[in-house]
Amino acid sequence: MTAEPDLARERTEYAEDRTVLANERTYSAWVRTGFTAMAAGLAAAKLLGDVLPRWSLLTISTVFIVYGGFAFLAAAWRYRHCHRAHSGSDTPQIPFSLIVAGNGLLLCAAAAALAGLLLVW
Repeated sequence: MTAEPDLARERTEYAEDRTVLANERTYSAWVRTGFTAMAAGLAAAKLLGDVLPRWSLLTISTVFIVYGGFAFLAAAWRYRHCHRAHSGSDTPQIPFSLIVAGNGLLLCAAAAALAGLLLVW
């Protein structure tokens, strides 16, 4: 009869581990989406210059780059929201200070890409 409580405790611990790892996978997906949006915005500005009118190209590129910055902010916010819920887990997690520093740098890169786009045009 004592095996059942141990099994339930182990299941709960494994579920916590899976949740922590799922949180980090979701964080990386948001960051990957931000990179892709920034790259799409810069690629559109570079490759479609002869095809689309200037105002249209600038609008499309700006929307993509701003969405990339939003994705970086959303990644940090969501990671923090789920990080708090599972802070008691034994599974090692990425420190939130590192998330803030990395995403702050990525947000600065998005702002620099947008500024470069607007200054070149």
